[in-house]
This record gives sequence, structure tokens and C-alpha cells, in this order.
Amino acid sequence: MSLYLPILMYHHIGEPSGGAKPGLFVPTALFREQLAFLAARGFRAVSADAALAALAGAPAGLPERPVLITFDDTEVPNFGAALGILAEFRFPAIGYFIAGRRQSLPGPGDLEGFRRQGFAVGSHCVSHPWMPDLSPEELRREAGDSRRQLEDLVGVPVVHFAYPHGGYGPREVEAVREAGYRTAVSTRRGNRQSLSEILCLRRIPMRPEAPTRRLGHFLGRLWHWEHVLKEALGLEHKNRRKAGP
Repeated sequence: MSLYLPILMYHHIGEPSGGAKPGLFVPTALFREQLAFLAARGFRAVSADAALAALAGAPAGLPERPVLITFDDTEVPNFGAALGILAEFRFPAIGYFIAGRRQSLPGPGDLEGFRRQGFAVGSHCVSHPWMPDLSPEELRREAGDSRRQLEDLVGVPVVHFAYPHGGYGPREVEAVREAGYRTAVSTRRGNRQSLSEILCLRRIPMRPEAPTRRLGHFLGRLWHWEHVLKEALGLEHKNRRKAGP
């Protein structure tokens, strides 16, 4: 049984600088336009905790048109514009932080603002590695240490995870489970989720070249099943899964 729950995957909001990859930056005006598109069509943003509860069968469930907004590689110094627009639409979201990049992590003042706004902190490992290349000990350290470090920082449980570069397989899923995470997002494409895949949830990649009108297609049934079929046929090259030992 699957649950309609589109999960939007962003990285950075604004303009790229230096050697940054332009494809990971959605312009500020486009981000606001996308959230306005969602709001106008009756979509309601939900928290990662609410998504977890719904997947686990909580009776309250989700709104008719839910959406979960996620950010990988979150960096607080460059995140002000995104937070302001989320607040404008009263949309909660979650950012996956790289625990070893201390300059990118939130400080006490940031955390209070996060709580008021419903912005949650998730884990993106200690050093943002390609997890399938790690030894078992390195896997445990990257998944477990990042959770402990972030919990020490934010003072609340950190139970949501994102695989760096989308790299995962059975071994990586088990390491994430053993570290105590309750959800994990991947780069698998789709807009429906199931409890059996709660540690490899599907997402919709948000790219700067995609106009807002395409968002309606990404939110539809056809787009989801197209990628499920491609995955089943081994044609989904964007799927970063590795078989693992």
C-alpha cells in the first residue's frame, strides 16, 4: 500500500558563487513561485515527523494534498532567503546537515527560529561521503556520529536522514537503521511512499531549469509510475542505488 506524499528535493536557494554547481541552486524568485504554485493548488506542507507518523499508520493521517519540503547540504549562512520564503507561506521543512562542516551548522539563535517556523534538522552524514565505498566501521561512524553530533547541537532527537549523493544499498540502509534513524530520503524518483521503503523514500528533484508549470506534472500519478516502471526495467539511471555486499 502506498501513500501520496510528494517530497521535494532542494539543495540551495539563490545564485551560485565560486565553484558551486549551478544545477544545485534554485533562484530565489523561482522558489517563491513554486511555493505559491503549491499553495494556490491546495497543497499543505507537512513536517518530516508528520510524514513518519502517517507512514506508520497514525489515525490523523495527512491533508488531502500534502507535500514535504527537503533541503540537502543545508548551510545556515546561505539559507536566510529560503527560510524567509518558507515563513511567508507558513510551510515547515527539513534540512539535512553535514555534521562535520561546523561553519554550516545552526547556532543557538538559529535553533529558536527553526522551532518557531517548524524547520527540522536532519542528518547528511559527518563528511558527505559516497556511502557504498565505506567500510562497515566507516559507515557506522558516518551515520551514528553525525546523529549524535547534531543531537548534541540541537538538543532534540535527530531521526531523519538523507543519503549523500543518493548512494545507498542494503548495507547502507541497515547502517542507517542501526544508527536509530526512522526515515531516510534517497534520490529515487516518485511522489508516493510506502512503509516498506521508509529508509529509502522517493523524492522529486527540483532543478533551476525546470519551470514552475512542470511541478504540476511531477506531482501527478503518471510521472510517479513512469519512474517506478523505469526502475523495475533497470532504465532509471538517476537511481543511485548500489547492490551492496
